[in-house]
Amino acid sequence: MKFAAPALTAALLLTACADDATSTGSASTATPITTTGASSDADVTRHTFVTANGTSIDYVLLVPPGRSVGVPGKVIFAFPPGGQDIDLTQQIVEEKYRAEALARDYVVVSPAAPSTGLFFSDASAALVPELLDMTADLYPPEGDKFDLMGVSNGGLSAFRAALEQPDRFRSLVVYPGYSPNGADDPNLKVLKGIGVAMFVGGNDDGWKEPSQQTKDILSRQGGKVELHVVAGEGHILGDALPGRALFDALEHVR
Repeated sequence: MKFAAPALTAALLLTACADDATSTGSASTATPITTTGASSDADVTRHTFVTANGTSIDYVLLVPPGRSVGVPGKVIFAFPPGGQDIDLTQQIVEEKYRAEALARDYVVVSPAAPSTGLFFSDASAALVPELLDMTADLYPPEGDKFDLMGVSNGGLSAFRAALEQPDRFRSLVVYPGYSPNGADDPNLKVLKGIGVAMFVGGNDDGWKEPSQQTKDILSRQGGKVELHVVAGEGHILGDALPGRALFDALEHVR
């Protein structure tokens, strides 16, 4: 399946792209990265995973109290926006996901983009299966299916992951997002078994139309899909879309 990234202007990247944080910790799935941007929340930690081809991927992990390694439960795999750097990845986990994930007992794993590029690019998308395997070894998702989230560039990344591995996901929540191969991607049919919830700003002209088109296609195919247009908002939904709304939508479609 060949994907081509849609044209994205700097204004649609949600935030300016910062350089990836430099890690000094051991390259291990269980060893926190030592960085100057370490989390103030004990339940949010940074780690590094090294793929089979030697690519290092930093990721943020949120584990609710009482969740044990190796025990199946609810797990969200979340792609960050913008340049997908580690600081922004952590910010999104702490500000958008943390409170609701802890309240509803979800583990959250959110990877920062490696040197190979953003996660909707061919090279980085090819590494996602290894990340999912690593996560499943630590915190197995119930029923062997992850819940999937993404925002902006992360929404494009999340759609690509779901399209390439539909059997690994129970739900897909984007705010916003659509297939990086275009809203009319013929492969959208493979998502029929995945519950999809989409959010987009009412004034986000570049993303509202493809979001609606994606919703219409999935609906015609009999998929479980909902689209929420947030009135008066642009590309950055911010406080207009609290974490509670994201998790409510996830649990409605999963």
